[in-house]
Amino acid sequence: MTTVLILMVLALVAIAIWQMTKIFELSQLKAETSQIANDSDNKTNGYLLFAFMVFTYLITIFSFWRYGKFLLPEASSEHGSEYDYLLLVSFVIIFIVQFITQFLLHYFGYKYRGKKENKALFYADNDRLEFIWTIIPVIVLAGLILWGLYTWTNIMDVNDEDDPLIVELYAQQFNWTVRYGGEDNVLGKANVRMIDINKANVLGLDESDTYAT
Repeated sequence: MTTVLILMVLALVAIAIWQMTKIFELSQLKAETSQIANDSDNKTNGYLLFAFMVFTYLITIFSFWRYGKFLLPEASSEHGSEYDYLLLVSFVIIFIVQFITQFLLHYFGYKYRGKKENKALFYADNDRLEFIWTIIPVIVLAGLILWGLYTWTNIMDVNDEDDPLIVELYAQQFNWTVRYGGEDNVLGKANVRMIDINKANVLGLDESDTYAT
């Protein structure tokens, strides 16, 4: 209910500001009535573009500061730190690129804003530039993919020397069930056709198999 009230208040404030803007425009009898943007309008929009960029950076920094603990919490498994680190590196690369590209986007939007004396330049293409901005992401993504495959291989490469704990995991809609191998670390046979709710055999264990009981 509180959220609804806050949204209603914000909507009313926005409507009030909009109405005040209209009243201000009507009060300016000598103001221009043309709907075509002039140099002053373009300059104002350019500054607003920079303001939006600063707002984007600030809200991003605040989100990381305020909610960063939910992004990569402490790993609950032995291998969790490995792919958490891989994910962290991916985040760092993404946000460095985002920071640079967003700055350039807003900067050029302001620098090349509409001016009465300026004339647009027709620029068809640049093969070298297209090659550069294509090959760099290819190299970075290929490196991340190879690193991810290497990490996944190390995690999944289990041998007897590691003394692994054998478990069988059942994933259901709102439930996870884990079956352990017991002291001998051997799982007994199971089959979905052997599920018997009346006997509480919800995993379909083969009761004739000594390892399953």
